[in-house]
Amino acid sequence: MISVFHGSNEETHQKFQAWRKANVDGLHMAESAAGLFTIHYTQDKRENSAGRGCIHQGISDIRYAEDKDGCYTSARKVCSNILAELIAWATEHGFTTKNCKHCDTKRFPFPTVASQAVPLSEEVTESRGLIEGAVCQVVINAYERNAVARACCIAQYGPSCVVCGFNFGTVYGPLAAGFIHVHHIIPLSEVGAEYEVDPVADLRPVCPNCHAVLHLGGRCRSIEEVRRLLATDKRDADAALI
Repeated sequence: MISVFHGSNEETHQKFQAWRKANVDGLHMAESAAGLFTIHYTQDKRENSAGRGCIHQGISDIRYAEDKDGCYTSARKVCSNILAELIAWATEHGFTTKNCKHCDTKRFPFPTVASQAVPLSEEVTESRGLIEGAVCQVVINAYERNAVARACCIAQYGPSCVVCGFNFGTVYGPLAAGFIHVHHIIPLSEVGAEYEVDPVADLRPVCPNCHAVLHLGGRCRSIEEVRRLLATDKRDADAALI
């Protein structure tokens, strides 16, 4: 869940510090310039020496009077325990992000998530909570895809295809790390009305090839059916080599 703390006052300062104490393995983005956010592990390394921590966050007991004009009070902070939620929030608002270079990433590397959403023809994004399904006019009728739901799905299942296991980052390197399509198990075109999507139950990450086969011929095949097709094709190929 996203929590935003913005305001150069003691109340906001205390709320942010309370969030830090309650979420020792959380992350937050601090706005270093207009629309530019740096992602940090929220705890100071001195406070969380056995876990994730940034070496320059400052302890969470710092008082408002000591930091009245400092970054822990004046900067906008966007907090979550899920990195994908932070990335999705920034993307939806048109902001950019970068990872802090001082966090303890040798022991606790930042999870691999695409830094910005990649627009796909079948994945038209619009910020509307987790409500999906409204028809919008592009060139043809397309159904809305929600960026937060997409990011939560990838955070849950990872960026590898659930059908064939393909991982763009492994094959193509850092440029493609985190890239993947997201498949609706029940097509939005069949739902017909807006509904509240469950990113874990309703969505799965799939590579473009498997995504195409899932919908080939206008059908919506099950993931298990395409897995069987893939396994049958592999067995036939192996038999041809004998």
